[in-house]
Amino acid sequence: MTLREVLSQIPDPRARNRQYPLWGLLALILVAFLSRVDSLRGVERFARANPHLLPHLGLRKPPGHTILTLLLHRLDPEKLQEALLQVFPGADLGEVLVVDGKHLKGSGKGKSPQVRLVEVLALHLLTTLAQAKAEGREDQALLELLDRLGAEGLKGKVVVGDAGYLYPELAGKVVQKGGRTSSS
Repeated sequence: MTLREVLSQIPDPRARNRQYPLWGLLALILVAFLSRVDSLRGVERFARANPHLLPHLGLRKPPGHTILTLLLHRLDPEKLQEALLQVFPGADLGEVLVVDGKHLKGSGKGKSPQVRLVEVLALHLLTTLAQAKAEGREDQALLELLDRLGAEGLKGKVVVGDAGYLYPELAGKVVQKGGRTSSS
């Protein structure tokens, strides 16, 4: 099956405002992310910078950030995963762990300090495996999380994170525990 055929099978969660075909929006996001775009605002910029791609995706004009955000908030992630596995059957999300840092919304107001968290997410489980408060650098908190996961926690896994986590000590720890690193 083609990517268009598979993405067209996903139920459209939008009640109205369907000026953009669902498959085209999802394909645009996928193409942008494969081109190393790392945010929905980036997808919007990518679409504006590459208008020659839009007709191939069934899009007449670049979609805005709000359209993309609302779509992804409403989309059934399991249906999207099922569809993508039809096109990319070799993809094993069970081997992918995502590391990410967050600032808690509302923290840092007044005299209270901003709270930063680091977490390790398992894509195939759609859940957080481990989470820690980052007192100093986020990579140090992530090193502690990797120790808590144990050696078997990374065997054969790919650990994906943004460039902020590309420290030699951190990459070495992932490899030492049997994993592989990748940055987005």
